[in-house]
Amino acid sequence: MKVRYRRSPFLVGYWRGTRLLVYNYASGRVIKIHPELWAALDACGTWRTVDDLGKRLAVSPLRARHFIRLLAIHGFLQSSDRAPHPRDVAMSALETWNPAAGFFHAVSRQGKFLSPAAAKQMTRQRARERPMPHPVKRLRGAPTVRLPKPEFGGDFSDVLLKRRTWRRFGSGPVASADLATTLALAVGVQQWVSTEFGRLPLKTSPSGGARHPIEAYVCVRRVTGVRPGLYHYAADAHALERIRGGDLSSRLRVWMPHSGYFAKAAFVVVLTAVLERQVWRYPYARAYRAALAEAGHVCQTFCLAATWRGLAPFCLMGLDDAAIEQDLGIDGVRETVLYVAGAGTRPRGAVWAPRPTGTLSAKANPHLRPA
Repeated sequence: MKVRYRRSPFLVGYWRGTRLLVYNYASGRVIKIHPELWAALDACGTWRTVDDLGKRLAVSPLRARHFIRLLAIHGFLQSSDRAPHPRDVAMSALETWNPAAGFFHAVSRQGKFLSPAAAKQMTRQRARERPMPHPVKRLRGAPTVRLPKPEFGGDFSDVLLKRRTWRRFGSGPVASADLATTLALAVGVQQWVSTEFGRLPLKTSPSGGARHPIEAYVCVRRVTGVRPGLYHYAADAHALERIRGGDLSSRLRVWMPHSGYFAKAAFVVVLTAVLERQVWRYPYARAYRAALAEAGHVCQTFCLAATWRGLAPFCLMGLDDAAIEQDLGIDGVRETVLYVAGAGTRPRGAVWAPRPTGTLSAKANPHLRPA
């Protein structure tokens, strides 16, 4: 039987300046494409042999074979004599969200990581070109209703006001009870509810349709009673499932480019999303936003719980997704990295350690708090 070819279902075409580009958001490959090749892709919406394609485009079989070779080499055509690529299979799980969510998911996975010096230079250049946007919005000329001063006091407001991102940590270990409590409050299943489709978990953060796509993986460095290594947190059993052992500090620095100071935390938590849970319930691309919002809910709860336990928490989105996914053994599509958090003990004598070295000065907002 002759080999047939079909266009990958995960292609997006767009112009950048005068160049026509085609992006395969399953494989991550992008190429500049000639109109003839674009026509070949259009013709391969269904399975076609080389002869079929030549007749459709009114070109010789040799020319048609050339088109197919160029497109297949980059994964833009699927071949009937080969099994689907694993990333094609994974992206198919988001079928009802594509191309919108699949495209956004792919193009936002990997970023360009600048060194602190390069980032500062870029920011200064941008500030010279245009001023920084105002940090808050005000409606000029609108009638204003003054509110009474907020009432602070008690554990809840104390924890909220003390939450800060720390970039230096003490050298001592975190107590296992602090790790356990922080994980339980942030991602642990608190209750179960029964539905006609099966049990659904309830946690401390809201989740659209109680899908709770967020999973947590814990890289332990210094926690009493827990051997260093990489673990998955079983949210229902409140237990750590070991993936691999050993000190992974060097991998943490790869995970968090140019933020290696976070690798000195006592433990680091990777928050992933199992997107199929949401796709099953919400077959439209807008639901992708729910996973992003939920990661924010969970991470803030983690930071507040760690603050309440007297730890020094942090959170970070500047990540090398591919490196983390490789270490976790996930495919980056059906389950993907969204956020990283972590904590350590507080440096002796420090009220707050916002920088790897030095500190920052902060001034209270007189409209909310006394100076």
